Amino acid sequence: MKRRTCAAAIAAAGLLAGCAWFRPQTPAPFWQGRIAIKDLRDPQNNMSASFELQGSANAGTFGLFNTLGLTLASMRWSEGFAELQSGGETRTYTSADAMAYASLGHSIPLAAVFGWLNGDNASVPGWEVDRSRYAERRLRARKTTAPEAGVDPSGLELLLVWDAP
Repeated sequence: MKRRTCAAAIAAAGLLAGCAWFRPQTPAPFWQGRIAIKDLRDPQNNMSASFELQGSANAGTFGLFNTLGLTLASMRWSEGFAELQSGGETRTYTSADAMAYASLGHSIPLAAVFGWLNGDNASVPGWEVDRSRYAERRLRARKTTAPEAGVDPSGLELLLVWDAP
């Protein structure tokens, strides 16, 4: 009797696991390519790397890699939480925007970046976006004003080149 009960439990678990495995999943949007941030006022702040971006402005992951494919930084975020792993250290922040500012020294409109990659033509106050090469999977955004008091952002550019999804 115990064998039958045990066999039935194993069969039921297998059936449930099989159903869970076949459940349709909606994959999160994913992009990979190259990113460059150019600060024309201070070229020492320029950076260029390969990237992988997945998710949305609300919850996602972002990885930066050097030319050898080694991880420079790994970021993940969700509502009210963001984490940056870089140089053997892990730091947490209250938002992805705060994390980006702390790590890059500049505000980047994360929600807009996801929209721009999806072909959204929405404008963002303080940013000029050049979508003329979007069909070639190239995007350039230039910061024209800063919401932070006393910061002159002129010359900051964000360049993205990505592979087809």
